[in-house]
Amino acid sequence: MKTVLSSISSKRSKADLFVVGYFEKGKLAKEVSQLEPEFAKQAAAVLSQGRFEGKHNQIFSNFNENSHEASEIVLIGLGQSKNYEPACLRKAVGKIVAVAKERKAAGVRILLDSFAGGKVNLSDAAGIFTEISSLAAYDFDKYKSRKEGKPKKNYPQAIDLLSAQKSQGKTLEKQIQIETAIAEGVLLARDLINEPGNIMNAPELSRRARDLAQRKKISCKILGESELKRLKMGGLLAVNQGATTPPALIILEYGSRFKSKGTVCLVGKGVTFDTGGISIKPAKDMEKMKYDMSGAGAVIATLGVVADLKLPLHVVGLAPTVENNVAANPQRPGDIIRMYNGKSVEVLNTDAEGRLILADALAYTALYKPRAILDIATLTGMCAATFSDKASGILGNDERLIAKVIKAGEQTGERCWQLPLWEAYGDQIKGHHSDLYNIGGAYGGTITAAMFLKEFVPEKTAWAHLDIAGTAWADSVRYDSAKGATGVGVRLFTHLLLNWK
Repeated sequence: MKTVLSSISSKRSKADLFVVGYFEKGKLAKEVSQLEPEFAKQAAAVLSQGRFEGKHNQIFSNFNENSHEASEIVLIGLGQSKNYEPACLRKAVGKIVAVAKERKAAGVRILLDSFAGGKVNLSDAAGIFTEISSLAAYDFDKYKSRKEGKPKKNYPQAIDLLSAQKSQGKTLEKQIQIETAIAEGVLLARDLINEPGNIMNAPELSRRARDLAQRKKISCKILGESELKRLKMGGLLAVNQGATTPPALIILEYGSRFKSKGTVCLVGKGVTFDTGGISIKPAKDMEKMKYDMSGAGAVIATLGVVADLKLPLHVVGLAPTVENNVAANPQRPGDIIRMYNGKSVEVLNTDAEGRLILADALAYTALYKPRAILDIATLTGMCAATFSDKASGILGNDERLIAKVIKAGEQTGERCWQLPLWEAYGDQIKGHHSDLYNIGGAYGGTITAAMFLKEFVPEKTAWAHLDIAGTAWADSVRYDSAKGATGVGVRLFTHLLLNWK
């Protein structure tokens, strides 16, 4: 999706769709009378008759081949100005994209100034249009058969943001640049996660990470099976025992020259397909378990965005990558394994595998002496049961870091809610024949999973854990996502790092 900024006074070709925002009980943007006087008269009549009130996402459209800006002009309701916030605009942009898809409108022109108001300034509006229009237009359909010579056309193909505010031109262009990079990162994460398990495995994800690193000119290191054995990464190796392809620890590194400012490590769970192992999952919905690498997809994509934006930070992304399957020699319930940091773990449930691979990767971050570590994982069904798809769970050992993550989540629409990490929960994972159990019983599963991870975080290091089990997958089309992977985490991480102090 291409997004451009245009001045109202500039010469421009006709678009397929021209969209104007309207606040309930407000006034039609004065630029409409200047640009489309006939439509302005029609809109005034419709408003006075009460046929259009401007309620959120309400639509009024008019076809006129003689109009200047587009063959169809659309008025979209934004609700009351006092209630207008970024979340309202995100949903409105999703609605606009849906209309463009229905009309097969390739070029969409937006009167940007008409979407500023309430808690949304002009720069916010430019960023949200850039981001959400790309995300809402996305669909993973590469495996659908098509007639030869007839490639699929996606709609819309270009967004033209029209503004009369010349003095803000540089600010708006910068915002468009940032959000374009972020949107591309989210779409990359979705592409990685949506790949089926027969295509996406540790070697394939490693290959794609290398390709990304080469394009973005960042460092990439892949620790393969022999190296993992040498390092005694018992968690990664044990989980992958039932797979036919080798495991990997994928490491991407950006900005080593900025080490003096402190290092941030991002760690993402990469289970390319999760059957549950011997503690096998129910057949219903198991096909979705390709999404169990959503954390890894988010981390890999974020490193690409960070490189595009040339952030003055040292960022290391680690993606422990395995397949949790059942073969001749899988991990068994009751197995005791030795982790990279030397702690022993009794495996009570082979479907609690994500924490085992994350644990090794978290412990390995000590080599980078990070100022902060953030891990992201589709870790527990209990988190999805608690928050549905409305929020990710967040836990950690540093309140300042957690507050920063929550703020970034509010800014991007990837909201998080903090759960406690009280020491009392640690009793549930204390082992009898080992140092630790990999599960903590029937209750408090999201918290006890985080308590387990805490055992592997380097000492005196700020750490936050994001459980995205409920937010990483959309079961139906949403305003900003097709059915499938959402790419959650990329927007949040990037905004966090953009404002890192």
